[in-house]
Amino acid sequence: MHFTVNCNNDIGPFTHFWRSTGFSPASLLLNADMQQQLTYAASTGGIDYVRVHYLLDLVRGKDLLGENPVYDWSVLDIALDVLVENNLRPFFELMGNPGGVFTDFTDMAQVYAWCHLVGELAAHCINRYSADAVRSWYFETWNEPDAWWPYGEQGLLNYYDACSEGLRAVDPALRFGGPGTSETLSPYFKAVLAHCDNGTNVLTDETGVRLDFISVHEKGAPPSREDITPDTAGIYEREIQAVRYIREHHPRFADLPFMNNECDPQVGWRHLHTWRALPYYAAIICRMLNQHLLHLGDDLGVDYALLGGDHGFVGEWGHRTLTARFADFADSRAQAEHQTQADDLQEDPARRAFELIKKPALTVKALLNLLGDRRCNVQGALLPDAPIGVIATRRADAQVAILIYHSKDRFYADGEVTVELNLQSLPFEDSIIAHYRIDDDHSNPFAAWETHGAKRHPWATPDIYRAMRLEQEPALLELPEHITGHDQTLTVTLPLPAVSLIVISADPGHAPAPVTRLRTRRYTGLAAPGCMIAWDPAADARLIQTYEVSHSATSDGPFKRVNPADTICTAYLHVDPPDTGYYRVRAVDYWGRTSDSKLLKIGD
Repeated sequence: MHFTVNCNNDIGPFTHFWRSTGFSPASLLLNADMQQQLTYAASTGGIDYVRVHYLLDLVRGKDLLGENPVYDWSVLDIALDVLVENNLRPFFELMGNPGGVFTDFTDMAQVYAWCHLVGELAAHCINRYSADAVRSWYFETWNEPDAWWPYGEQGLLNYYDACSEGLRAVDPALRFGGPGTSETLSPYFKAVLAHCDNGTNVLTDETGVRLDFISVHEKGAPPSREDITPDTAGIYEREIQAVRYIREHHPRFADLPFMNNECDPQVGWRHLHTWRALPYYAAIICRMLNQHLLHLGDDLGVDYALLGGDHGFVGEWGHRTLTARFADFADSRAQAEHQTQADDLQEDPARRAFELIKKPALTVKALLNLLGDRRCNVQGALLPDAPIGVIATRRADAQVAILIYHSKDRFYADGEVTVELNLQSLPFEDSIIAHYRIDDDHSNPFAAWETHGAKRHPWATPDIYRAMRLEQEPALLELPEHITGHDQTLTVTLPLPAVSLIVISADPGHAPAPVTRLRTRRYTGLAAPGCMIAWDPAADARLIQTYEVSHSATSDGPFKRVNPADTICTAYLHVDPPDTGYYRVRAVDYWGRTSDSKLLKIGD
């Protein structure tokens, strides 16, 4: 199989439209395991937005339907801070029922009360996080109203108006849209679009209501405890139905940003399917994003804003999650029932002893983050639904990054394909090439778990956790290599499933910038306590081969490296850490040059 990439033929911007995850309910943000998982998620650089159900259930108050309501944002603040402090942005569903007092959205008193609540929420968030920050968020309608909205169609339209006007009164630049429906072309999908197009705003009597983006949910297979094969083509085909409906019935909305912010291979996060723990999931994520790029972006010209997975839950290997959790406690009632328990929000951290292991579905986000911001032309048999897909990108004249995946919907398929890449017109003569890989033999901690006897808590030992963590980072197939010339021919053999990311970088001529905002958080581990060290990457992070985390008893050193596996992610869990001393993070680029962070004294 042959592909030619013209690295000098820029065919347009390349938006990283897949940078999203989500989960339910919001109260999980107050638990230590979710907080650690989100630090891991943010550390990939490949997740930007987190879409959380029932955030408004974290709001308390008095006289919420009265003339002088008083809102208590304190618990919501704790939850949102978890995201913002990790450089993640809320995809804020205006979902929940503070105090359980809202019962009828055809009652105009309750509609006005909701409008006031949303306005006060927006004002509070702007005051806490800044207008610029909140303008970068998305605000969305109730999640899947065709499944979860209890107040009828007219109530939904009144609720929509109240949300829109509440946000607009505070800052017209805040983005609001929806409807986030789960059924293809459902009555609620059609009703919301018609209302926004030519309906009457119940609060202003104006014709039409603003709609800043359109969201739907389409997934690859129905919920089942059996191993049903995902249908990735069905996802984009049903989205195309929605796009064509919009263009035919509401043409003035045809150019709005469009998104599928719950795009998962299968419905039902709690059903156990082992493929979710394997490189198969990483490869099919790449397959789905390329299908959307080619079918909706290239063929239909859709402004595709977000392709989000609903895999931010905390669970076991087979759950639809980003990490595998080993724990001495069961799933909380809140997660099991998808409801926030407002009176039992923060569990005693001492009771939540756990270990998290990153899955390939999360690790692949770090590879996708290395893709550039402009697309390069690829010539070859690029069929959107073929098992082999190639996405070629560049970043100015500094870097070329090429994603190759080998993926089929049938998770029990195997095989091997050799791909020849002819790279033409690299924008530099001398460069470094690095090849990252996710497959059964690379970045596959589940395989390490199996090798060590597939032991769960309490039989899993510290050595087993250590072995899994050695395999959870993005893996280099071999050490980066210096190459010369503007044209290159590469041969890549990919098993099924597999993801390869080839990065070719020009020498910037200087050491990397130091990382910043070094911070720590201690956790109760099963075998030993853990300390999560996290940091913000420098602007040239895409040239980093690894971060070295070191500890010293004194500020003068000597410093000893504590993370044995190389990583391009910006967080590391130090198991059984010392109680005192200093941490330092060293950035090492592909040329071996280094820079050190400022020292962080333990306890500061």
